Amino acid sequence: MSLLRWAALTNFLISTSLAQSGLPLVHDSKIRVDASGPVVWAVSQEADGSFRLKLRNAGTSPVQLGKVYLIDGWLDLPAGSVALSMSGWQIPSLVKPLKERVSSQVMTQVVGGGRALNLGFLTFDRIHTEHAIWPESGKLRIQSWCDFHQWLLPAGQEISTEQLRVAASTDPYRGLDDWADAVARQNKPKIWPTPVAGWVGWSWVDPFHIEKYEDVVRRNAKAVREKLAGFPIDYIWVSLGNLEGRQAGNWLQWNRKAFPSPPEKLIEDLKAMDFKFGLWAGAFWMSSQLPDRVAQFNDAFLRKNGELLFVPHREIGKVYILDPTHPKTHTWLRDTFSTYRKWGVRYFMIDFLDSISDSITGRYMPSAYADPSLIPGPQTFRRGIQVIRDAAGPDTYLLASTGPSLHSIGIMDGVRAGSDYGEGRPLDGPGKGFYPGTFVINKADYWTSHKRAIEAWASHYFMSGKLFVTDTGNVLSVDQPISVADAQISATIFGLNGSPVMLGDDIARLAPSRLEMLRKVFPRGAGSAVPIDLFDSPTPDYPKVFRLSVTKPWDRWEVVAVFNFGREPFSKRVNFSGRQAVWDFWNERSLGDHDGGIDLTVLPESVRVIRTTPYRDHPWVASTDMHVRQGETDLENVGWDAATSTLTVTAARPSGSTGTVFLRAPAGWAVADPAGLWLARDGSDNSLTIRIPLQFDTSGHASRSVRFTR
Repeated sequence: MSLLRWAALTNFLISTSLAQSGLPLVHDSKIRVDASGPVVWAVSQEADGSFRLKLRNAGTSPVQLGKVYLIDGWLDLPAGSVALSMSGWQIPSLVKPLKERVSSQVMTQVVGGGRALNLGFLTFDRIHTEHAIWPESGKLRIQSWCDFHQWLLPAGQEISTEQLRVAASTDPYRGLDDWADAVARQNKPKIWPTPVAGWVGWSWVDPFHIEKYEDVVRRNAKAVREKLAGFPIDYIWVSLGNLEGRQAGNWLQWNRKAFPSPPEKLIEDLKAMDFKFGLWAGAFWMSSQLPDRVAQFNDAFLRKNGELLFVPHREIGKVYILDPTHPKTHTWLRDTFSTYRKWGVRYFMIDFLDSISDSITGRYMPSAYADPSLIPGPQTFRRGIQVIRDAAGPDTYLLASTGPSLHSIGIMDGVRAGSDYGEGRPLDGPGKGFYPGTFVINKADYWTSHKRAIEAWASHYFMSGKLFVTDTGNVLSVDQPISVADAQISATIFGLNGSPVMLGDDIARLAPSRLEMLRKVFPRGAGSAVPIDLFDSPTPDYPKVFRLSVTKPWDRWEVVAVFNFGREPFSKRVNFSGRQAVWDFWNERSLGDHDGGIDLTVLPESVRVIRTTPYRDHPWVASTDMHVRQGETDLENVGWDAATSTLTVTAARPSGSTGTVFLRAPAGWAVADPAGLWLARDGSDNSLTIRIPLQFDTSGHASRSVRFTR
């Protein structure tokens, strides 16, 4: 079949799948293959409508493959449309207006005029994939391609591109969910079964210059078990301090000065407290300050035009990069991580993976790899991290950081989708870290602060629990001198984002009021709140409204958070269906009943969190003070017995803890037996707000029945 006939067929496949719904069409699209020699190709369409190209070298010598365009055409969406631009790694993935060229790795969602188009590769483990959309001649030009980066296809051999899905809808959020579901079906990744929570410290404690690192670890492990008893906080994470000289490459050289106890002893003691031990590892880095190691691995480092590639790190100096395909690198990684496994390490943050990501991040692109059969980019990257996965073992949690996100699917358990939110830094001196402080406050758009965390959450929420664990929060720090409002913002982010959480505070010395805030994010909730204004607030704006829907056999409600990182108050309308009873979580206040929505005023640099529950003409639960999700993790059952006018509440929290459930009774109801209850008549509508204090028994349960009368 001729080239022209194949092109026409491909255009038909793309456009008809969209035309069936009368939604936005990609039209006049043509397939293009950049190659140095004769390549024939064919379209392979899958049952779900996705497709790929099969390429064959029709010549007698190897052919260099460049970009292979699966789509190169025009998009029927109006001016003012926006697109979600996935960066492919930890730099922000943002919704951008289509006023100029917008590129996106793996997937993009284009929205405009009440219509949405999802372009998403379902596979992306071998070849670099990208999309681009830009205005041209008053229309929108659109392309989707796979880039082989001049990889050689041997004579007579075949290779397929990655698999592309094109789907249109009127609901952009459904489009994101459907893409993630399709990727999960295609790749079948193993998802870490339990929420990840632990302690890392660093926000207010400097274990390098002020205290001995081991003392800090032991003190905080004890404090977590005492002050946060019963909550599933399973990991103690040590970063850098275990390495002799804090040098990348000294992975097994234990820092005896910072940790006098041998690693096996420390890990065994933490295990006795039901903690798993975790470490930081820039696994493909080798410090130039380790001359013997540098000489040992000289032939295994990545090079560009004969010169060693290196990372100019301001904290530890020049760092060389190990070839992720080199046998010597593989032996080194296997020896290192199998030894860690014998010690008992079961958590790793594998950091600075941008150094081996090639075209994915575009930062370090060597001239060649030890294994030329692999395509530069996702394939060479995954070859390296797979060695770590195999050596660390299936029960070790692996977190990918500062590098590719989606391309870790099926190998890494978690992916850092944002920057170092909530982290502190040691007092290493002027020009380093956050010197002369250990933490940065009062700047929401700082790279370790709220805005970056919100952007990461908004652009990755639909992947978590489907493709991997999306780590959009990183570290939760709430202690003074962080303001009350900022601490509430952080607790809200972690309470609703479904992300893993590492505690950054010194738990042993934590202010009591801030300890209560920490308790409001445990246990970790299932799923993530959705940024309902994601496509209405393109950069430089940011998503402000996140909605979490909770369904129980006995009730359904929504938790809505509205963030304001600006210096002026603003008003925002939160819409909902029908008549709802509204509760203000952080202010612990009933906002009454509202039809169709409520207007909220949000103060500068603060957050409002409300719970909306369908109105009932009898007493019902309004909220709890125990968790940001207000019932999802703490209320086991709520029941109303109309015959006896009795409301029964059953809750679960750690043994010995206390909490409060707030009830709301419409006007005309009274409590028949008020003993032990706090009763307040609302002057605005004559409803009744009732506070029920709960004390949780040794089984971690508490129950209370309240009888009412007309």
